[in-house]
Amino acid sequence: MAWFFVSVVVFMAGHIIPGVLRRPITARIGSRAYIAAFSVVSLFLLGWVIYEVQHADFIALWPYEIWQSHVTLTFMLPACILWAAAILQPCPLSIGRKIGFDLDHPGINRFTRHPLLLGMMLWGLGHILPNGDLVAFMFFGGSVIFAIAGFARMEKIRAKHMDEAEYKAILAGTRRFDLAGIVHGAFGWRDVMLGIVLYGAILWAHPYVIGVDPLGAMGG
Repeated sequence: MAWFFVSVVVFMAGHIIPGVLRRPITARIGSRAYIAAFSVVSLFLLGWVIYEVQHADFIALWPYEIWQSHVTLTFMLPACILWAAAILQPCPLSIGRKIGFDLDHPGINRFTRHPLLLGMMLWGLGHILPNGDLVAFMFFGGSVIFAIAGFARMEKIRAKHMDEAEYKAILAGTRRFDLAGIVHGAFGWRDVMLGIVLYGAILWAHPYVIGVDPLGAMGG
């Protein structure tokens, strides 16, 4: 279990330190190179954490029931659609594309400024129930907290790179979370279609990458 905590500390450091040093790093290597390097390192560190979760001592908290896997699959579809929206639509105050945002047509930002983080929160919540051991609970529960904390943190980071008037206008015209945004053009057909493709790809790859078949776990 000790290596799990080590991997989590390194993972957190791998996000905090580059954020603090973003200006000098981007000044030296450029914004695109920074984003690419940060993404690769983040994925590597996340993979390390997942590996440690899978190999940590098993300390049961509650028994597994088939219905718990149904919860996971239900949560994952909207999570995938949110991730698709984060890829396809500009998110000026969060993780994702900064350019191309139109305040008159905020799109996903009318529902949430942070589709990638909200999707991560749903992913974490959806995986807690079928993984009823201590380390998995800390990992997925911690991911939920990390995602929620990221809402305000990302807004502060993005605020540093825009003038106050622009920042306040975007804040006023967007929402951290507002269900009404769903009926006000937050999602387009491309978001839904790409989300479904991501969902299918994750279901297919999960047994090979994680070692657990989600459909098999629910008797599918």
